[in-house]
Amino acid sequence: MKVTRPGSLTPSMGGGDGRYPSNPYGVLAYGRDAGSRRAPSREHQVDIDTETHPDTVDDVPFHTPDMANVLGIPDSQVTPAVEQAIGRLMVRINSLTENVNELKKRQARLARTEGRDPFTGALSYPTFMQILENEVSLIGTDRTNRTVLICELFNIDDILQRYGQGCKHGLFNYVRRIMADFVMAPHHLGYLGCNDFVALMYNVDRDDVLQRADAITRWLEQNPYSHNDKFIYVVPVFGLYQATNGDTAQSVLNSADAALRAQKEMRLAQLDRIPYGI
Repeated sequence: MKVTRPGSLTPSMGGGDGRYPSNPYGVLAYGRDAGSRRAPSREHQVDIDTETHPDTVDDVPFHTPDMANVLGIPDSQVTPAVEQAIGRLMVRINSLTENVNELKKRQARLARTEGRDPFTGALSYPTFMQILENEVSLIGTDRTNRTVLICELFNIDDILQRYGQGCKHGLFNYVRRIMADFVMAPHHLGYLGCNDFVALMYNVDRDDVLQRADAITRWLEQNPYSHNDKFIYVVPVFGLYQATNGDTAQSVLNSADAALRAQKEMRLAQLDRIPYGI
């Protein structure tokens, strides 16, 4: 193939008729019309042989396969109705995938909260009793001592009478958080229901447990729970029992509860001795 290249619009001294310089600024020295546009001269047209050069090939535009191609349906069989049906199907698949992901997240949350009381966040009664039963069965086989501490909110009835259930829910969560600061892992903190919390502690003596109980009491006195801009003072009462060989989970819990009742009666006797009106 031959391509004819037109002659230069501004002839140079080497390839033109010698009247004009190759420097474009040189036209200023030859008058205003020296650099004016003229028709290409036929004398300076050159034929170029391009047989040895490949023809120019336009780039093929990038094609993204549609849904039908992905599913293996030939393009010739894809009608607008088929395309709409496939589109609705893909939307449905995406929706189901999102639902499955949400269910997996919910299952993971339930697994993390399994065995927790939904009211307080502490170990539920069945879970705590199962742990206590397992631990009591190991008494005598190791040197670990196991102590159960029960905490009852002494004045919860007065609080309910004055502030209602809305205050109770927040108050119980508040007490559970405070107790968790003093009953940390590997110890266990549970909720028995009503107004009773319970803790199972390992390798702690009676003085250590009493110091923890005293610290919880003083913290609640100095940092009362706030409800509707009012401070709620809760009074905890504690009872403890160290499990011995031959105990069962229920007998350990009953012994700790008996110690709590004794402390409660002592507190009531102290209140009776206080003159009325003070």
